Amino acid sequence: MNGCREHHQVNRRSFMRRVGLGLGALSIGDPLRGLVAKTFAQSSGGTGNLLVLCQLDGGMDALSFLAPISNSVYQSKRPVLALTQSRVDLLPGRTDLGINSMLPFFSNLYQQGELGVIQQVGYPDANGSHFESQEIFEFGVRNLAIGSGTSAPWYERLRKTYFDDPFGVLDTRSIGDPSRYGYPDSTYRGAAQDAFGRLARLQESRTATGDSVRKTYDRITVRGEELRSRTEGFESSGDGRGNFFRAASLASAKLNTQVIKLSFGGFDTHGNQDDAHAQLLPNLNNEFSQFVTDLKEIELWDRTCVLFYTEFGRRNEENGSPGTDHGHGGHMMLAGPGVNGGLHGQEVSTADLNEKSLPYYVDFRAVFASAIRDWLGFDPKPIFEVDGNTYDTNVGSRLFS
Repeated sequence: MNGCREHHQVNRRSFMRRVGLGLGALSIGDPLRGLVAKTFAQSSGGTGNLLVLCQLDGGMDALSFLAPISNSVYQSKRPVLALTQSRVDLLPGRTDLGINSMLPFFSNLYQQGELGVIQQVGYPDANGSHFESQEIFEFGVRNLAIGSGTSAPWYERLRKTYFDDPFGVLDTRSIGDPSRYGYPDSTYRGAAQDAFGRLARLQESRTATGDSVRKTYDRITVRGEELRSRTEGFESSGDGRGNFFRAASLASAKLNTQVIKLSFGGFDTHGNQDDAHAQLLPNLNNEFSQFVTDLKEIELWDRTCVLFYTEFGRRNEENGSPGTDHGHGGHMMLAGPGVNGGLHGQEVSTADLNEKSLPYYVDFRAVFASAIRDWLGFDPKPIFEVDGNTYDTNVGSRLFS
């Protein structure tokens, strides 16, 4: 559980460091300001497709998603947690490999050729820190330097480089429920209100900074009203009201959004993993299924791709809880009509299972880069090859049809 404490504490510290609280930070580093700072304009270039990024927080156990049920090493290392044939939906033509039966919608998409599984993805010299690993996936670099060219998430760099629209990238974690448009949480909202209240009291002092903040606040208000008005009539096909619902609502606004970011948490399963998965996996399955149905209803699914990823995988051997501890390599999943369905990357072997945790064979940036290039229609090189960063661009097979 130390990993969980580190995750929450450092994330909060990082949040405070990045956005700050008070007038100065709000005038410069407000994440909502980045969303609304420009006037609305048509996107330039690209395919006009929608990429949905679903971050599976906590470190999803790859071997509980796609299980090598016939492998004796897998079975021996997980006497309690190993899945058997009765607990998976076998892949077509396979008797040794299957998707967890608590994820039937994922299995159905795979059968239809609309789900691709990129196996054993990660990054060099992996570590077991939730915060550091999530930051690496978020920013596409290691050892993030504030003020460098990589001090914004990679999808924000993408927006600023190719389609600098205020609604080009929408993040359900910061924008909240569109029907209650506001700041990310009550603490930040209170600080913002206090800062703008002090600004109003000093309105006679017409400084350039004050004018900039007031104009930003006006744009936030205008854009919030626009987004709310475009989403207030949205009706979902199901009862789920999590981030998948918010993502579908945001997509329904049809405001030239090209990237939607959401998270689905709970995968830090150090103990009682079977019990945790018994609730977690069906919820993920059902909320994702609802999302796809919603996008079909608003006629967006045909040009949507959902990319699932997690900050790291988990150990091959179960612990005494029984659960699994932080590992290295994990799987990424691509879902959508334009996906080249099937298995990609390096299939898990006995040699891999004999390691403490799965190694990585595919750099996560190569998967993101493929989505940028082949789905969104932009060159990923300026996004990831910055500040001297390089990576192995080879995925091994084509991810999009």
